[in-house]
Amino acid sequence: MALVFFAATFGLNFQIFNALMATKEFGKGPASYGLLGTFIAVGSLTGALLSARLERFRNAMLVVRLGVWFSIVVIVLSVMPTYTWYSLWLPICGISALTMLISANSYVQVNSDPAVRGRVMGIYLLIFMGGTPFGSLLIGYLTETVGVRETIAICGGFSLLMCVAIWIFFKDKVERPEDIRVSSVLRK
Repeated sequence: MALVFFAATFGLNFQIFNALMATKEFGKGPASYGLLGTFIAVGSLTGALLSARLERFRNAMLVVRLGVWFSIVVIVLSVMPTYTWYSLWLPICGISALTMLISANSYVQVNSDPAVRGRVMGIYLLIFMGGTPFGSLLIGYLTETVGVRETIAICGGFSLLMCVAIWIFFKDKVERPEDIRVSSVLRK
């Protein structure tokens, strides 16, 4: 859940990134900004379809690897030199974002006791969406301070740093429990 918090707070701000890149960096108007949304939507749809194929590989380390991939994709997005290259990279951003999010969501649901799954998913959604307002404030401040491209790179870099930290902390501790019922977990 921590990985999803950092990725959503810092990396999943494409509506802000695209608006800033279209207007401030590339000098484009509303139609060009709308087209950027279309490009990321194509990638998101592809990512959703791809996630279905990853079902048999789904585990905590896959989620971390996908978080690292997503973070790197966001960093690369920040250095796209032209509107065309930026547009062509957005589907890859959509694919990486959706595969990571769907894998994380599925992992949390499958590994939760059915008796408390609704509560767990409520907490998951709070963590997923709860950091976005803070991330948006930080993005606005950073954009005014250091620039648009630098802000996107910082957000991707921070997300990458957190993914690596989570991987280091949990690499030997993550395994699927044999019994996921609440009663067996509370006994431990």
